[in-house]
Amino acid sequence: MKLVVDANILVSFFRDNPVRFIIVNSDLLGIKLFIPEYAIEELRTNKSDILKYSKLNSEKLEEALLEMQKFFGIIPKASFKEFETEAKRLIHEKDSPYFALALNLKCGIWSNEPAFKKQSKIKVFNTTELRASLELA
Repeated sequence: MKLVVDANILVSFFRDNPVRFIIVNSDLLGIKLFIPEYAIEELRTNKSDILKYSKLNSEKLEEALLEMQKFFGIIPKASFKEFETEAKRLIHEKDSPYFALALNLKCGIWSNEPAFKKQSKIKVFNTTELRASLELA
């Protein structure tokens, strides 16, 4: 299974929880995870919020961010640019890179954002649904 992972899931990587377990064990679970390069910028932009959420210090957060990146195919915008217009018709512009990448890869999205499910073009899994499909529930 291939999935594009959105930022709200990525933030969960910085604490010990089921999301982190799935990401770290994605190869063993038979899933390939992808993020647009934009996601790393988005995490850095929200660094102060992530520091509060994760209870990590700035140095440990940077280490964790580097560690996290090894679990994902990080795709540059140029690779899925042709799908941007269609993606913007499906979702808010801020989230369109995730949808454009999913359209390009012909795969689903892993997100806990309820608004993502308001469209029917791309299958969206929340964490509970993904755990059930991986028989981790």
